[in-house]
Amino acid sequence: MKIQGQTFKAYDIRGIYPIELNEITAYAIGLGTANVLKAKNAVVGRDMRLSSDKLSEAIINGLRDGGADVTDIGLISTDGLYFAVGKYEFECGVMITASHNPPKYNGMKVCERNAIPLSGDGKLADVKKLIEDDKLIKSPKRGSLVKKDILQDYVKHALSFVDISRIKPFKIVVDAGNGMAGIIMPELFKHLKCQLIPLYFELDGSFPNHPASPIEPENVADLKAKIKETGADLGAAFDGDADRVFLIDE
Repeated sequence: MKIQGQTFKAYDIRGIYPIELNEITAYAIGLGTANVLKAKNAVVGRDMRLSSDKLSEAIINGLRDGGADVTDIGLISTDGLYFAVGKYEFECGVMITASHNPPKYNGMKVCERNAIPLSGDGKLADVKKLIEDDKLIKSPKRGSLVKKDILQDYVKHALSFVDISRIKPFKIVVDAGNGMAGIIMPELFKHLKCQLIPLYFELDGSFPNHPASPIEPENVADLKAKIKETGADLGAAFDGDADRVFLIDE
């Protein structure tokens, strides 16, 4: 199978759906990853992009056909996926996301045991070569599939890095950009004395309010306005898969 475009990057896979990256490609990547890592188990998570559900199902099928028992953790941030790999000692993890890219894109971040990313000059390249050389091998025994909700474990882990009793009762505006921070921040703030002012917390892979790329000044304009309107102490803007955050003062 020929891989379309330059979808295999230095540390992830990204392309336009469904032209460069689709269910057929995703299945092959799943099977190839299971072959290269010889993984007995794997965990798969996804963001809210419109194609993420379909790509997740396809890559899960590929991993299972490669013999890996798969745990589907559903909607989660990229950091949450990496946490799951380490916490539950998975041999492989795949996050379906295109991070801060426009809606027409999707992608995958693949890691092995201890959440070590596969790289374009290493095992990710090996996966690509297996696919393009048509040397993918199905296992005689198909892997199992279970679903698991890790959100509370992830939030608990995130809070373990700080002494929450020392956090002052700030008023904080969070712009989730219609991305994955929209499901994580409400749970996190339940444990804080801070007031959460949510902005664009509804999961929507079409990004109706602004692109989920806070590095661009125009994408934090609404956040700045809300900080001034509410007299907030702090603002935070996340990208689509919530592994990047920009902070803005009062």
